[in-house]
Amino acid sequence: MTKLLNIDANAKTVKGQKQGYMTAVLYLAPFKASGINVCPMAELAGCWQGCLNTAGRGGISKGSVKMNPHGIELPDNAIQNARIKRTRFYADDRDAFMLQLDKEIRAFIKKAERAKLVPVVRLNGTSDIQWERVPVPTGYGDSWDGGYYENIFALHAVQFYDYTKIGKRFKRQLPDNYHLTLSFSAASSRYAQMCFDTVKYSGCNLTVVMRDKAAKQKLLDSGTWMGYATVDGDAHDLRFTDSDNGQRLAVLLSAKGSARRDASGFVQDLD
Repeated sequence: MTKLLNIDANAKTVKGQKQGYMTAVLYLAPFKASGINVCPMAELAGCWQGCLNTAGRGGISKGSVKMNPHGIELPDNAIQNARIKRTRFYADDRDAFMLQLDKEIRAFIKKAERAKLVPVVRLNGTSDIQWERVPVPTGYGDSWDGGYYENIFALHAVQFYDYTKIGKRFKRQLPDNYHLTLSFSAASSRYAQMCFDTVKYSGCNLTVVMRDKAAKQKLLDSGTWMGYATVDGDAHDLRFTDSDNGQRLAVLLSAKGSARRDASGFVQDLD
C-alpha cells in the first residue's frame, strides 16, 4: 500500500511543534512529473523549475539527475519515486485514494492527540490541487451506496491549510477549516496582477520567495513589501496563524534548492 501522509518529517513543519501543533503533509510529484499536471498555474507563474520538490532530501540523487518520461528533470531517489507513485494513484483510482487519505488523516489525528499536540493538515505539499472540489466516497466496495461527501474537509474537524497559485479559488466559499495563502510570482505581468487583484477583493495574504536570506531580512527590517506588512514565513509553516491586525501580509520565504537559481521571476530580488 502506498503511504500518503508525511508527518513532521519536514524541517519547517516540525517547527510547529514548539507552538503546539503536529503537521501532516501530502507530497505529490509536482507539475507534469508524473504525467498528470497537478499544478495548473506552474507555467504561467514560472515556478515549476524552482519548485521545492527538489529541496532537502528530495534533491539528493543516487546517480545523475535524469529526464523522466514526461520531460521533467528529477533526481533519481526513493522520495521522487514515491511522489510519482502517489500522484499516479490519485489519477488512476481517485476514490480509493481519497478513502485512504481519509483513513490516514484519522490515524494522524489520534497520533497528534496522544502527543498532546493539535493536528493540522497540508494537502498540497508539492502540488496545487483544488481539494475543495474533490469528493470522497461515502463507503467502499459492497458497503458503498454510490454517494459522496463534498470534500475531505467535511469529514474532519481539524485545520487544513495550503499555499496556492490558483486565484479563482478565493472567489469560492471555502470550507471554514481550510485556509489558503496565495503565492506570488512576477514571471508574467498577468499572473502578478492577478495576485494583487485577488488580495484586494479577498483579503488573502501573499507568500513571496526571496533569493537569499539577506534580502529577506532587509525586507523584514523595513516592515514592508509592495505596501504589504512583512512577516518571516520560514519561522514556521502555520500560515493560518499569521496575524496582520487588519493589514494584508507579505509572507517572506527564502529560496531553497533549485529555486536559488530561478530566473523566471518567481523568485524575487531586491532592486
